[in-house]
Parts: sequence; C-alpha cells; structure tokens
Amino acid sequence: MTETAHETLHAPEGISVRNPRNGELLYTIPAPSEQEVAATYARAREAFKTLKAMTVRERLEEASKLKRYLLEHRVEIARKIVSETGKCLTDALMLELFPAIDTIDYYEKNAERILADRCVKTPIFLFGKKSRVVFEPMGPVLVISPWNYPFHLSFVPIICAFIAGNPAILKPSSYTPLKGLFEELTGNSGFMKDAIQVVYATRRHAELLIDEKPAKIFFTGSVGAGRQVMASAARHLIPLELELGGKDPMLVFDDVDIDRTANGALWGAFANCGQTCTSVERIYVQESIYDRFVAALTEKAARLQTLAPDGVGEDNGDLDVGCMTAEFQIATVEDQIRDAKAKGAAVACGGGRSGNSHVFPPTVVTDLNDGMKIAWDETFGPVVTVSRFKTEQEAIDLANNSPFGLSASVWSADLERAERVARSIVTGNVSINNVLATQANSGLPFGGVKDSGFGRYRGTFGLHTFSNVKSLVIDKQSAKSELNWYPYSRRKFELFNELMAAAFSGKPFALVRTALAGLKLELLARKHRM
Repeated sequence: MTETAHETLHAPEGISVRNPRNGELLYTIPAPSEQEVAATYARAREAFKTLKAMTVRERLEEASKLKRYLLEHRVEIARKIVSETGKCLTDALMLELFPAIDTIDYYEKNAERILADRCVKTPIFLFGKKSRVVFEPMGPVLVISPWNYPFHLSFVPIICAFIAGNPAILKPSSYTPLKGLFEELTGNSGFMKDAIQVVYATRRHAELLIDEKPAKIFFTGSVGAGRQVMASAARHLIPLELELGGKDPMLVFDDVDIDRTANGALWGAFANCGQTCTSVERIYVQESIYDRFVAALTEKAARLQTLAPDGVGEDNGDLDVGCMTAEFQIATVEDQIRDAKAKGAAVACGGGRSGNSHVFPPTVVTDLNDGMKIAWDETFGPVVTVSRFKTEQEAIDLANNSPFGLSASVWSADLERAERVARSIVTGNVSINNVLATQANSGLPFGGVKDSGFGRYRGTFGLHTFSNVKSLVIDKQSAKSELNWYPYSRRKFELFNELMAAAFSGKPFALVRTALAGLKLELLARKHRM
C-alpha cells in the first residue's frame, strides 16, 4: 500500500477531503485534541471490560448486526466510497463490501472453534498433568488504515480484533476517511457502544494514538510509513502487524490459454485503478508466446471502459476502471513512466493522464531493464510491465528479484510445475492459474515478507493475531514433591542423566527405560524433600 508523507490536502487545524473525480470539496474535519484521544481510549478500555467477559458467540451476534446492516445498505455505502476514492462502483461493491461481509460470514461458522481452548499432548516427564492453550483478549487495538481500500482494509482487521474480544480504535487515512460511515454502521445497527471508535487524524496526530499505548497496532500502508509506526511502537514495546507494499509478479508459461491468462492479467493489474497492494505490476512471459501475449493484453486494455478525460460521467456499474485517488500518487506513476521511456522502455498503450484530471488510462510498458524505477519501485497505479523469460529457474529468479514479497501468481497447464514454482517464490501469497484469488478466501491468512511487512491476519490467524495466546499446565494439589525440585544431589544428577539417555536414544524399549529411570527419580524425590 503506498502512502507518502505529503499532507497537501491537510489544513493545519485538520483534514480537507475532496472528490478525486471532480475536485469538489466534500467536507473538512478538525484535528483531534490530546484530551479527545485520551477520552477515546478511556471509552475503549471501559468497553473492553464488557467485551472480554462475553462469549465468542455473543461477540458474533454483535458482528452479525453489522453484517445485516452492510447487506441492507451496501449500494449506498459503495457510492460513498466512490465519492472519496474515485474507484468504479463495481470495485467498491466487490472489493470493499463483499470481503467485509464474507469475513463475518466465515467467522460466524468458524470463530468458536478457532478460539476454543486446545488440549496439547503432555510428555511423559509431566505425567499426570494436563496441558492447554487458551486464547484471551488483549485490550484496545489501534488500526491504522490506508486510502486505497478505506473500508475493506479498516473493517476486516477491526472485525478480527473484535471477535477475538478487543475493542478497536480506527485511524483512517486522512485522504479517504469516510467520515461518519463507521459511526452510522455501529449506531444504526444496534452494535455495542464504544467497541469500534474512529479518530480522524493526520499522520502527525497519529502519534497521540500510539502514545496512549494500545494493546496492539495493526498498520496497512507504505514501507516508509510502516517504519515510522514501528519506531513509534518500539518506544512503548507495543506489538504490531505491518501490511505494506508490493511489486507482485505474474509468471506465464508457454502452455497457457493466452486469452484467459491475458484476461486475468488485465483484472489483476487494473482493478481499483491498480491501487492495490497485490496488483499485478510485473508480468514475466515465456519467450515463445511473449509477442502474442503482449498483443492480446494491449488490445484488451484498450477496450476497458474508463471515465471520460475530465472525470465526468455516470457510473451505474458498467465502468471498468475509475480514476486514481491521490495527486501525489499520480505524480509517482508519471515519474516512473518518464524514467522508463528515457531509458528505452516502450509504452504499448496508455501512458499518461488526461489533462490535470485523476483519470489515468490502463498502461502497458515493455522493453524494461533493471535500471528503471518502474522495474524496482512499487508503482501503485494502472500500469503493468511485461518482460520475457526462457527457463523455469529464470522466471523464479526474476520473481524473487524484488525487495517486496506480498503476492504472486503462476500460470501453467502443468500443475505440478506451477506448484513447484509457487513454492519457490519468496512471498506471502500465491494464486495458481488465477490472480488475487488467495484474498477471495476468508479462511486463508494474508500478509507478506521482506519489505512487504510481517504478521498474518484473516482466517484462523485473524483471530489468533489479536489474542494473548496463553499456555496452561494443570496439576493436582497434593503433598507430592516434583522430581526436578530441590534438593539436588549427586544421585539425582546420575538418575536424571540416565533418564535423558533413555528418553532421547531412539533405541528399542526406550519408553520402558525412561519410565524406570523416572520411577527411580520419583522414589528419590519422595525420600528427600525440602
């Protein structure tokens, strides 16, 4: 997720939000005071007292209220998202609302099992005892979300935290804060009070939220901003999850159906106007089909329905690609294309925005070399590059030649090869003969490696990452003294040495020898007590 330190839309006293399609000022928000931030945390801590005492089923009943409200109001919420992001209406419905609703649906069916106490086998050395793992709530969680998916990437970590038993405080992006949406969602659905709160703040004011010492921070954004959040969290030893940027590769072998594969590349590269952390940004095509693939991709890209050059036009669900959201991100994309062209790249289609608008047509760039910014840096716009490869190993090396490791896709009719290659790519998620498909399964974890961050959420991990995972060993109360307790003696040392040799030898009758050595120790412990 790309987000920079630019605050050009932010007045000193707060935030100004504009519609990226036409520049219309939608609203302004004053910056929060230190007292307001403290009061938000105080309410969250009070809510936590109630929340942690609730059963998982009771929390799910609260989450179901949100699910019903989202279903009933999904189109109007989608239109609000469009007004602040500029994305097309279908992307807002399909990529923002659907994942939120599907996440609750998944947890309604699975959360009680995921958060149930787990019995763990107790070794012979702890004979007579029971071992368990329990999952307990942590406390107020701070979610800092990005501008590209202002609802989806806020709501999903929030609902994971809530079902695990934690209240959430959301600091949305100051570019797309969706003012009032979460308040309407919780207030009008009958959802429990103060379990989800929103603080509208710039990055500068976000330090106030961190200094209040939440139990955990979940951050989605750029690598640079992630480093800053991590440094701030380190002052208080606050645990955090970082979901950062990507430069996702798509590997296309020469046995694919070119038409279907090009369609997958088209959607993977240009959905949400390319402003997705898992967008396809680098396509590597086996050389024997390279020319045919580029021709198919370019022809299809030119047929996508986009906004008019001035950003004006109706969007009733038939628009394919909306406009870019932030002016600073458009400048980044333009700079990469200028640099690539100056160093010999070719632009097969698209290549620049329309006038001064935020409308940027789908763009395909070929003839790359490693010295170009676009080959290395995250682009985060409606631009995809296409390059050749010869061998399987070369494709793997090209995919891994990146500071990022968030997502990837591998395309081949040979599924054995496809899975072999998928396992060789250093990344957090891989789709085979599909694109962004791992994100469509709410039961799968999501997260990256290298500069793409660390930690996982969604699925089972989505609840465990917001839990205190606690180990329990349960023993009976008695007068018995443990064999490893004081007093030590030469005889105890000899017997324990014998126990270790028997237990870990791997020889026949090792269990019997271990039991005999343990019995000797037990008798010694009974005889010699403190």
